[in-house]
Amino acid sequence: MIGYAYVECLIYDVQSLKAKRSIIKQTMHQASKNLNVSIAEIDYHDLWQRTAFEIACVAKNQVIAEQILQNAVNRIDELADLEITVVQYEWL
Repeated sequence: MIGYAYVECLIYDVQSLKAKRSIIKQTMHQASKNLNVSIAEIDYHDLWQRTAFEIACVAKNQVIAEQILQNAVNRIDELADLEITVVQYEWL
């Protein structure tokens, strides 16, 4: 089972793309740390205060894949610099 999550976020207190990039790198590292997921920034590259991530994982069934993806989304949500606005899940 392949699980996929699309996550849109607002980023607060950034005044440049360089500051945004720093937050994005930290977020991607924290979300994938000790979890078996792949994460990438996929949209809003030219906007300072908005971003979108794709998170993917492979598991033997949907329940485990959902738990893994939910843990990754929770790690993103714990960061003070971001606010999650949209989360969508898909299963393949």
